[in-house]
Amino acid sequence: MISVKLPDGSAKQLSAGASAADLAKSISDGLARVAIAARVNGAIVDLQKPLPDGAEVQIVTKKDKEALEVLRHSAAHLMADAILRIFPKAQLTIGPVVDEGFYYDIYLPDQKITPDDFPKIEAEMAKIVKAGHPFVRCISGYDDANEHYARYKAIDGGHNKFKQELVGGIKQRGEELTFYKHGDFIDLCRGPHVPDTSWLKFVKLTKVSGSYWRADAAKEQLQRVYGIAFFTKAELEDHFKFLEEARKRDHRVLGEQLELFFMDEDAPGFPFFYPKGATIWNLLVNFMRDNLKRRGYIEVKTPIVLSESMWHTSGHYQNYLENMFFTKMKLRDEKNPQKINENVQEERPMAVKPMNCPGHLMLYRTRLHSHNEFPLRIAEMGLVHRRELSGVRHGLFRVQAFTQDDAHHFCTPDQIKGEISLLINFFKEIYGAFGLDDVHIELSTRPAKSIGSDEVWEKAESALKSTLDEMGVVYKLNAGDGAFYGPKIDFHIRDSLKRSWQCGTIQLDFSMPQRFGLVYVGADGARHTPVMIHRACYGSVERFMGILIEHFAGAFPLWLAPLQVQIIPVSEKFIDYAKAVNAKLLEFGLRSEINLNDDRVGYKIRESSLQKIPYALVVGEKEVENGSINVRSRDKGELGEVTIQKFLEELEEWKK
Repeated sequence: MISVKLPDGSAKQLSAGASAADLAKSISDGLARVAIAARVNGAIVDLQKPLPDGAEVQIVTKKDKEALEVLRHSAAHLMADAILRIFPKAQLTIGPVVDEGFYYDIYLPDQKITPDDFPKIEAEMAKIVKAGHPFVRCISGYDDANEHYARYKAIDGGHNKFKQELVGGIKQRGEELTFYKHGDFIDLCRGPHVPDTSWLKFVKLTKVSGSYWRADAAKEQLQRVYGIAFFTKAELEDHFKFLEEARKRDHRVLGEQLELFFMDEDAPGFPFFYPKGATIWNLLVNFMRDNLKRRGYIEVKTPIVLSESMWHTSGHYQNYLENMFFTKMKLRDEKNPQKINENVQEERPMAVKPMNCPGHLMLYRTRLHSHNEFPLRIAEMGLVHRRELSGVRHGLFRVQAFTQDDAHHFCTPDQIKGEISLLINFFKEIYGAFGLDDVHIELSTRPAKSIGSDEVWEKAESALKSTLDEMGVVYKLNAGDGAFYGPKIDFHIRDSLKRSWQCGTIQLDFSMPQRFGLVYVGADGARHTPVMIHRACYGSVERFMGILIEHFAGAFPLWLAPLQVQIIPVSEKFIDYAKAVNAKLLEFGLRSEINLNDDRVGYKIRESSLQKIPYALVVGEKEVENGSINVRSRDKGELGEVTIQKFLEELEEWKK
């Protein structure tokens, strides 16, 4: 017999070798019917795995947050099975669960899987679901003599190099080789999975895109097929309603409709801003500048292009090379002017900056600093350039040139906690100004590629963790995702559709000041290396602008609207009065214009609404006689006739 501990603290006696499924049935038939997996000593496992004596066990049902991941993991296997039935030459690679559902990367060089294929793949999936095949965990050796291993190799032709690479990695790490099978399908997998395929009734394929094996563009190109899965039909339908709303808010579409920005193939990943878009961009920058001044920042401007040797000093060349742009000199041949000599060797090769920090370090070291100047907060609205593959560029969210609301704090070790605390509160205040109050924080630690000693990293990680703990901040530990020069705190915000966006970051750096030879004179009269805190609140002005376009669906609050008021004269006779009204609005500080097009008034009003302008002011004979305006609000509807003075008084609070 074995004994297991339940969530309520009680103990349950079971036969040796009993599984979580046996436990669920011993509690009640109802629990056994809804059981999906189990949490055993904190780990999620499938229901068939034998329970160890003394384990703490909780039965997982669809009410538990882990259940959906288990369901989608199983749905990925379901989809892979169906794809192999329809595309027998396909080779499977990996199929993880991701935030947007799940995907499987498929190697199929001679055929393309397109959305047109989704109905027949889904029809095949439905057959597998109807069959109700159990998901069975199989442990294997590393040779063809093992039934499961041989079957795994043969399932997609027997010559899958990707599978062999995955198996080789598992063997090298000395890990157990496990598979999961359902029906005739089997795949390499740690699990867990739902009990059987009948749980997978509400699964839909969503899109297909390109990818590379191991995310390496030099390796084989794969086809990534995405899907989504839920426990109920209602959840699936709600998800697609959400996607439809998200499509309506797509900042790329609204960017064109509202004349904010556009992209051109001759400038891939480099946005062009129309006047309205430039207005929003400048409003965001100025809003940040005002907040920086109140917190004692000084603003600087550093070069966009710096020597390649400097990027060696900073560590970017070793750790960020693939994302950098380098200059190349071209010269006409002295003997043949028609010939262009490419990549002429330069005395000092140069590179375009992907980050602003080295420029601030160079600026700092131009003179000796005292501890009395600290904390020294240096800010820059710095334009940076980073290479991005065409497959990952996405509107304003992933561009190759963007402006960071960047700043670096130089301080003493005993000032770290005060500066981190200031920044956490500062960032939350900024996000709150845009109605982005749902903020969660992650602490990211040392990545595989990094600079600095173990001692320095331990010191930096400990400083960030203790500050968060002392402030009582709830955070998630994100191991291995820090910057190459130091650990970081990342800020994730949820928009009006409850989507999460990573925006701000605070990064603690003990290494780079040492590499650049930075010092300050301490209270003891000796010279010390300062601590450097990298921080950006928006992250990227362009990306934050894209987030706001979708958050507000283009209907910006009055202060952020590029055009706040449009005046609509009902005919040419009232243009002079419209100009007089416009002059008063401009003097008040509003961004306003007159619609002088020859269209009908009704069309102009509709156009103003489609452009999401906060106020449309109609003026005609009655308004001229009364010295008034007829106000239509984007958010509140028709407000009727009021005097100009009354209208402006209503906006006084906004002006403040």
